[in-house]
Amino acid sequence: MKFKLLVISLCCFIQLEHSAQLNNSLLVKSTDSTNFFIFINGFLQHQKPYHNIKINSYDDSKLNLKIIIADSSNQSISKQIYFEKKDKETSAELTLIDSIYKFRFNGEVNIGVLPIDTSQLIIAYHTTKINYESIYTTAVDSSSIKDSIIEKPNYTGEKGCLNPIKDNSEIIKLINKEVFSINKIKTAKIIIHKSCLSVSDIIEIINLFEFDDQKLEIALYSYFNLYDIENYFKVKNYLLLNSSKESFQNFLDEKK
Repeated sequence: MKFKLLVISLCCFIQLEHSAQLNNSLLVKSTDSTNFFIFINGFLQHQKPYHNIKINSYDDSKLNLKIIIADSSNQSISKQIYFEKKDKETSAELTLIDSIYKFRFNGEVNIGVLPIDTSQLIIAYHTTKINYESIYTTAVDSSSIKDSIIEKPNYTGEKGCLNPIKDNSEIIKLINKEVFSINKIKTAKIIIHKSCLSVSDIIEIINLFEFDDQKLEIALYSYFNLYDIENYFKVKNYLLLNSSKESFQNFLDEKK
């Protein structure tokens, strides 16, 4: 009788231990402060990219991880992580090696052992769907774009708009922050609409896009926000496909 009670107790203990939530955490940090997105089991965990992220309250033994670097490379890293014990923190780093980010494990410790990092973005694991179009919305402030403007003295032709920006580095950075093409196009259009740009600025912007239909879309949209409008024809040389060049030329002929 005592033996049966011992067996039953042991079985209950094993079942209780097996069913207990693991409550583990994953810490990922980029060594150069590059921002990134984290997907776990197919679910995006945060709306804005960040460089130092902690996902806690994960209660399964297997974790399917996907990281997307939030720059123009759109690099994707996929890993599978296994937790054998509960209340553990697994930490890893993203390190840039030969222009490619590598995922490197740092180790696993008990929760509470690592010192508190006030720079971390801490997120409780969730399976809530986040709309891709709202992943990263850049707040384009017209005052920040127009804070320093100057007439470009080398151009004497017809002017489409006045007071072109003198430095496009900030707007290039804003556009490049977007991971998904649809958001990159939206951001580019917002910036173009609120700015006076040179043809060289537009050429740099369309070169941020991979596909020719996207380049053409931005090229056509920019026409009414150009300073050196007589140089607009030069944009055609930066389209890749003959069909795109023909569409651009037809648009240009209509404006003459």
